[in-house]
Amino acid sequence: FYKILGAEPHFLGDGIRRAFEARIAKPPQYGYSTEALVGRRQMLQLAHDTLTNQSSRTEYDRSLSEDTLTMDVAWDKVPGVLCVLQEAGEAQLVLATGEQLLQDRPPKRFKQDVVLAMALAYVDLSRDAMAASPPDVIHCCEVLERALKLLQEDGASNLAPDLLSQIDETLEEITPRCVLELLALPIDEKKRQEGLQGARNILWSVGRGGIATVGGGFSREAFMNEAFLRMTSAEQMDFFSKTPNSIPPEWFEIYSVALANIAQAIASKRPQFIMMADDLFEQLQKFNIEMDLALERALCSLLVGDISNCRMWLGIDNESWPYRDPKIIEFVVNNSLPGLCKLLESWLVFPRSRDTRGMQFRLGDYYDDPKVLSYLERMESHLAAAAAIAKLGAVTSSALQAFSNVFPAALKIISAGALFALFAVIGLKCLPPRMDAKLAEDIVRKWQSIKSKALGPEHSAVVLQEVLDGNMLKVWTDRATEIARHGWFWEYTLSDVTIDSVTVSVDGRRATVEATIEEVGPKNNDSKYTTRYEMGGWRITEGA
Repeated sequence: FYKILGAEPHFLGDGIRRAFEARIAKPPQYGYSTEALVGRRQMLQLAHDTLTNQSSRTEYDRSLSEDTLTMDVAWDKVPGVLCVLQEAGEAQLVLATGEQLLQDRPPKRFKQDVVLAMALAYVDLSRDAMAASPPDVIHCCEVLERALKLLQEDGASNLAPDLLSQIDETLEEITPRCVLELLALPIDEKKRQEGLQGARNILWSVGRGGIATVGGGFSREAFMNEAFLRMTSAEQMDFFSKTPNSIPPEWFEIYSVALANIAQAIASKRPQFIMMADDLFEQLQKFNIEMDLALERALCSLLVGDISNCRMWLGIDNESWPYRDPKIIEFVVNNSLPGLCKLLESWLVFPRSRDTRGMQFRLGDYYDDPKVLSYLERMESHLAAAAAIAKLGAVTSSALQAFSNVFPAALKIISAGALFALFAVIGLKCLPPRMDAKLAEDIVRKWQSIKSKALGPEHSAVVLQEVLDGNMLKVWTDRATEIARHGWFWEYTLSDVTIDSVTVSVDGRRATVEATIEEVGPKNNDSKYTTRYEMGGWRITEGA
């Protein structure tokens, strides 16, 4: 009685009356029947009368404390009781009672009242789920879907169209986040399959268009990026292959799946996936003729041992090649072979697939595999190149022997110049280390340290280039020069750095980092501010 009135056991009579009047003044906003509303009013009245009469309240409190309180409810008053119990927050009791009542196939009007009370109880549970720390988005979606199903299947939707609309809108808003949380579950968890199906439902329903709204503030591209981060490379490939032909792929999707093919080729030792990746890169170049994919296509050629094609894509022998980079040629001339194999391996980082994220790939493991050797046996000219790679120490001696047995002249075919070019280029343009919160914090802390040297008494502006690039380097070099010219300096101590968010571009080469920085200046003056940094090559290029 206390609970359904919204009162507390210590309330005096006036407090009970005020709680009762507040409940009566705020009837349910959804479509209960007249009978249910009358039952609700009678139940609230009974609670009021019991608790405002001293003798009946004393007896009630005694029974409550001894846990001997029971109450018979007339059948036609049951919907009203469920209504007040739902308002009192007894969601689980309403649902358990309602499920039993529905099994008895009650009359239509009675059933609709029960269904409405149960739907509202599910909504209460969804709010509790979102109020948890962290929010339980999966459970929130589940209970809202049950509420929606109840209202639609049991004929109560016309009684509460506003409620139905609110549930629909909420589901549209949180379903993308729910799908992402399902995809983040352990690979072998059965429930995760719902996430894979949910991703298909979302991405295949909004169709083409990177700016199309998915829900929850996601564009189609942003949601696909987040979903792919939680999929394995094989799942990304499967998703792509099963996408209906009526939904033409976007460039970012093709690029991501091409990388998934390379990751899967290295992880499963199946070079045929490399050829599929190269086909996708070729599609991309047709999609956007200005897109520079020379490094990617050269890498694909390398992984099937096709050195001549790799040289062609990098423009080693063609000065008019549109993708030729003079810095690469200079690097080839000035550097020797040691360590270049490791630089190549550093390119083989695939942070966009959950099964390959953090894995260290070794070319030796790849070329030493019988399936890879078997594939290369059918491409003898490519086998020779792979054998030359082996000569640099990228594979085991047993693999090298296997290469020699299949193609004895292999070790004599590839010139040193070709190998210089091949490995130097791959090493020069390899992806930087995978950006994460730890690396972002290290860079920000390094920037703060270098800034204190450039703007402090040392006036050491030259060190700015160690951590800055582009417009950021120009702005701060000018600023440091101006401060030094006036003989000013700025002293402060960095107290703390908190990385608030890290967003990495599709190709892994750029990142946006948001951070909160705390400093202590002269005379212990504290300063705390939030900043956004744009990074590339893991130097800061812009700041705001």
